[in-house]
Parts: sequence; C-alpha cells; structure tokens
Amino acid sequence: MTKKIDATETMAQSKEYMTKHIANSEKLVESVIEFNAAMFKSGETLAKKAYDNYISNVAASFDGIKALNKTGDMSEFYKVATSNLTSAAERVSDQTKEFSELASKVLKDTGEAGRQAYSKSFSGNL
Repeated sequence: MTKKIDATETMAQSKEYMTKHIANSEKLVESVIEFNAAMFKSGETLAKKAYDNYISNVAASFDGIKALNKTGDMSEFYKVATSNLTSAAERVSDQTKEFSELASKVLKDTGEAGRQAYSKSFSGNL
C-alpha cells in the first residue's frame, strides 16, 4: 500500500519550515552584529586607554627633560634624574594596573555580550 502524498500539506509544512529557519537566521545575524559591536567597543576602549597612557608618558618625559635641563650641578642632576625614574616607574606601574583592570572588565563585558548573543541565536533553534 502506498500512502498518498498531499501536496497542499507538504507545501504548508515546507513553508512553515522555511519561515522558521529564516527567522532563526535573522536572529543569528542580529546576534552576530551585536557581538561584533561589543568587540569593537571593547577594542576601542582599550586602545583609547593605551593612547591616553602614551600621551601622559610623553608629556611626563618632556617635563622630566625640562627639569634636568634646569639643574646646575651633578648632584642636583642626579637627584632630579632619580626622581624622574621613580615617578616614571610608579606611573607605569599604576597604568599597568589600571589597564589590566580595564581589560578584565572589558573581556567580562564582551564575554557576557557573546553569551547573550549565543542564547538569543540558539534559544529556539534546537
């Protein structure tokens, strides 16, 4: 016995299947766009922090050189140079700590954006 295929029912099932998968594809694309935006924002945040640190360090270097140029003898030069090195080391240490903390926060936020994108994309697909 051969089962008769109902063309109308098959077409309706195909249409429902395609409609569902088109909607799922749209959700996936939207999620990828949102995740990419979060990634770019994270990169921009870290790049801005690194650039701000660079500008701060260049300005401090020029200030240090100006201070060295104003010294009158070797002992004063040594004192200013030592002070410059100490403050530079402290500044770099602080900047490294701040950058690390920012990177951790940014990675956590980006990871959360990725988790949300994954949940949104695949919540009803299985």
